[in-house]
Amino acid sequence: MTKRLYDLDSHQTETTSTVLSCVSADNGFDIVLDQTVFFPEGGGQPSDTGTLGEANVSHVREENGEIYHRTDRALAVGSTVSGRIDWARRFDLMQQHTGEHLLSFSFYKLFEASNIGFHLALDYATIDFDKQLTHDQVVEAEQLANSFVWKNLPVSTNFYEDEEAVKDLPLRKHSEGLTPPIRIVSIESADMCTCCAPHCDKTGEIGSIFIADACNYKGGTRINFFCGERALRLYRSQHDDMDGIARKYSCSRENVPNVVRKLSDDIATLKKSERELSRALNGYMAAELLAAATQSGKHRVIVQLYSGMDAARLKDLAQAASAEKTIVLLLSELDGRLLYVLSTGTGFPQDVSEFMPAVNAATGGKGGGRGTLAQGTAPSILGTVETTAQLKDYLVKRVREIK
Repeated sequence: MTKRLYDLDSHQTETTSTVLSCVSADNGFDIVLDQTVFFPEGGGQPSDTGTLGEANVSHVREENGEIYHRTDRALAVGSTVSGRIDWARRFDLMQQHTGEHLLSFSFYKLFEASNIGFHLALDYATIDFDKQLTHDQVVEAEQLANSFVWKNLPVSTNFYEDEEAVKDLPLRKHSEGLTPPIRIVSIESADMCTCCAPHCDKTGEIGSIFIADACNYKGGTRINFFCGERALRLYRSQHDDMDGIARKYSCSRENVPNVVRKLSDDIATLKKSERELSRALNGYMAAELLAAATQSGKHRVIVQLYSGMDAARLKDLAQAASAEKTIVLLLSELDGRLLYVLSTGTGFPQDVSEFMPAVNAATGGKGGGRGTLAQGTAPSILGTVETTAQLKDYLVKRVREIK
């Protein structure tokens, strides 16, 4: 069985090993060594990557107690190779995982919220807790976790021979059915739990812990957090974004929230004014449409093509023009699409759903509705003038047939 050097020293980055086996596998070869510094995927943490001699190691896994290194080339059985892990990747993952221990301990200590799920990816990390937590509670737990970081507490690893040996330990989390020896990771004066992954030697290596998001998840709470360099990159990105906004609006970064709130209020006021003006304008436009309506038997037909009118405005105008015994089809070219609304007024005897299949077919779009209103959208605006004329002819003929 492979000797697991990462269990003894999480900061060891390289070693010399003997190749015990090499088997062809999907997209490469599976290599087994007599000893390794490569951590296999497990405990919610991705595996190490790196090199074995001239071969690149893309993934490491444990299967039936053995550790397999997936490489891009074969290695001779019995040969001696130098293995080196990608230290930047390992250290980043250790920062996140050790930070997860402190966060889980802090939430449990403060609010008896238990960690029931942990996922560590290369660009984000999440923890799922078994109860709903408020924003203030999340901030309080984040503060406590960081206080442990700033104390630079030692992180230790110990092995125990069986369940009996650990039953009296103050474990925050004890995974059942573990195969001895049982590995316990302890943070002085803080967390203690079973875990298989490499961790920082001291909490100060984490740098800082920042909880970016918290949301309700399956009756509990899921947090998204960043530690160390990940947190720094997030701070830098958000700082630069805030700085850009401040420069654009000639204010300090601290005053950006107030400026944004004022802009939001101004936009809301303008939108309200625009709606009121649009309704007033629609009244005049509807009167013009009705004056130019085509008489078809006992009813009237209105078909009109516009440019740049959005769906809400098109709908309002169509309904405003839907006088008694009138059917209205309005179309609008907008952002490379064709929007259309079909509306009828009182006294019009047929449901709009009887006309929409023909409108969809002519425009190449999709839409529907029933009663007195239907709407649709087509992906292309080619030939809309001709299409509009054809639809007007169609509606005039159909309406003329209505008894």
